[in-house]
Amino acid sequence: MRNIIAFLFKACLVVFLLGGTCLVFGQMAGLIFGNGDLIIYTWDIFAYPTFIFSAIAGVLGFILGYLPKDKSTEVDMYSLEEFREAQ
Repeated sequence: MRNIIAFLFKACLVVFLLGGTCLVFGQMAGLIFGNGDLIIYTWDIFAYPTFIFSAIAGVLGFILGYLPKDKSTEVDMYSLEEFREAQ
């Protein structure tokens, strides 16, 4: 179950970061070219899907924090001998 939610979280993260990047660059292009319609058009296309995917990624990330980690597949980097305190 954790693997499925982690995959969905990563997929939503990539989609909303790409959407946000397209939104920012589209609006920057509208500012550079002095085209107000491009700014509005970019907002209309990218804003709401980007907000939706970011909200989904946030909820999935919150859920991931409460799911137990599989001890056999994930390595705890702080359990290595070099990080243990000297006694």
